[in-house]
Amino acid sequence: MSSQRHFVLRMYEPRDREAVRQICCDTADCGEPMERFFPDREVFADLLTRYYTDFEPQSAIVAVSEGRVVGYVIGCYNTARFHRIMIGRIVPLALLKALCRGTFRHPQARALVRANCTLWRQKGLANKIPLHEYPAHLHINLRSSHRGLHIGQHILEQWLNCARGAGVRGVHAGVNARNTAACIFFETMGFQSLGRQPYMRLPGEDQVMERVLYGLQLNVVAS
Repeated sequence: MSSQRHFVLRMYEPRDREAVRQICCDTADCGEPMERFFPDREVFADLLTRYYTDFEPQSAIVAVSEGRVVGYVIGCYNTARFHRIMIGRIVPLALLKALCRGTFRHPQARALVRANCTLWRQKGLANKIPLHEYPAHLHINLRSSHRGLHIGQHILEQWLNCARGAGVRGVHAGVNARNTAACIFFETMGFQSLGRQPYMRLPGEDQVMERVLYGLQLNVVAS
């Protein structure tokens, strides 16, 4: 077995923050970097990861190989709380940071906003999930160099076991419908499709991107 296949799973630690942010940005577009549609990694990482690393780090697990974080599952056991903190703290600060950094002066950022302002105003960004059935949610990402090694399966299984132990009733996740490999992965792990939701249009493309919403009921471990 090659050394690349050796990995350990552990709970997230503050020293992992930058690695998580980097992996998130490197894999944002169906496993490819986010620069295709947004120019500012700092703002993007704040919006996509800051809640999980700064407000609920105890619900995150990382995979480490040769001393380097190569993947993670970050999540939230109470999505209603997540929405409150995102709306009240994270999004306003991220927008302020973007203004201070001049992010929206970049043609790519302006094009993205123009392409999506109507969609986001009409549809909103929140997943249409019955939170009484699936109160938790998660995101999973791996470095491209460590895909196909079953790391994702192991790290997700451990996260789900932690959620069961915490009394979580159910969990949901959203997957870009174009990412067929990710869809197959979640379905293999027992998640059921709960429908689709439009969420973004890339500049220059007519078709709106959709996410597949997946849910999994958990058998809660008795205390």
